Amino acid sequence: MSTEPFLFVLAYAGWGLVVGLMVGLTAIGTALLGTPGLIVLFGMPPVTAVGTMAVAGFAMMTAGTAQHRRQGTVVLWIGLPFSVLAVPAAYMTARYATAINAVVPLTTVLGIVIIISVAVLFHRYVIVRPEPRILELPAWKRRIAPFLGLLLGALTGATSISGSLIVIVFIMLLKLPSPHAVGTTAFVAAVSLLPASIGHISQGTVNWIGVIGLLPGVLAGSMLGARYVNHLPRQALRMVILVVLLAAAVMVMIN
Repeated sequence: MSTEPFLFVLAYAGWGLVVGLMVGLTAIGTALLGTPGLIVLFGMPPVTAVGTMAVAGFAMMTAGTAQHRRQGTVVLWIGLPFSVLAVPAAYMTARYATAINAVVPLTTVLGIVIIISVAVLFHRYVIVRPEPRILELPAWKRRIAPFLGLLLGALTGATSISGSLIVIVFIMLLKLPSPHAVGTTAFVAAVSLLPASIGHISQGTVNWIGVIGLLPGVLAGSMLGARYVNHLPRQALRMVILVVLLAAAVMVMIN
């Protein structure tokens, strides 16, 4: 009996552990790091990599949401209206991801989005370095949330990028405190990735060996990263994730 499938599962688990650690420590990287890795390291077609990471990301974000709910850092007043349009948008773009990829290659989209994300995060955490915020929920935040959900839900379905972009929007545009931005992002990402996953499964764009391998690594890495996040210098960690995301962008653009 060939051991090749077993070795592939172990390789996926190792990559999932890396991705999970980064997500557990920073809430960034499920798709921005995970999907490019599947494309470059494992040779997956872009659409299949997106679908595989969507399924694995849904499982991880669901587990994260449960933990954040226990800690009181999920803002449902933002998360629920955000999800109203994000869910159908994610499903539709996931269902037609192959057609979208034929028009605009997903590798190009991923590379551009990663670079933009790095620039935004660099500006906030390295240049601005703002004081911690308090949670405020004026009416305008609830009104704009569905429209932001429509835009980012569409991107989630097409690329499986969820947490990274959403947390940036919650911090930069809706001005949520970082813990609440991360917790609410986990909720929205889980809700959005469910229909995206269903869309990819229905289109046959999921590598199930990859999913089986990724899940234990991603979940274990995420829990381990979250457990030790407070033991690492925050600014040093932010610089590490910026470098990792930039490296992911370079890998995708070169590929």
